[in-house]
Amino acid sequence: MMHSREMEHNVSQEEATMSRSEDRHSHIGIRLHCQLDDKWERVEALGWNVAGFNFMHAREMVRPMLALRRGLTRFEGLVIWARPNTNDEVVAEAITNELIFKRARHAQPELRSRLIKLIRVSGMREEKTQVLATLGVAISDDLMAGLVAKRKREHPLIHYGVQVQSDAWRAIVDETLNVSSVIVAMEKWSSAFVKP
Repeated sequence: MMHSREMEHNVSQEEATMSRSEDRHSHIGIRLHCQLDDKWERVEALGWNVAGFNFMHAREMVRPMLALRRGLTRFEGLVIWARPNTNDEVVAEAITNELIFKRARHAQPELRSRLIKLIRVSGMREEKTQVLATLGVAISDDLMAGLVAKRKREHPLIHYGVQVQSDAWRAIVDETLNVSSVIVAMEKWSSAFVKP
């Protein structure tokens, strides 16, 4: 795998500036599939915009160009940086989402649908932990810290940055922004009540 510094040198200054200057969104993840060897594996695009996205994965990417798809729509992305994930909060959220998903599988259809929608919203770990408690799974901070340490030891994640130049990707971003506009409006509305 190319080191992050080598990857960053392969990107023009103009492309890097565009990627950094465009608003990035993480209020909802975009579920994608990435082709690794001959197998399609699911990844979740976070910190996304029309120029690209970030994602976490346990596997090391050996090729900088990735084949990606969402449904039947295919496109390519260039890995421009990679570094080990050191953010415990990211791991804790992934564990929380997994625990909610396990409960959702056995829930009534209406509740299952609401729980799946909750999982797709990034952040809100405190609220998700409260939902888990109402589902009969109480997780203390100490227990979560132990689960995070175990996960990082057994399945360390690598954080990747991907640049995408594709009309298909732009259409996916536009569609996601339209669908998630209610969430964005609610975030702006709630932040208006927060005192500085």
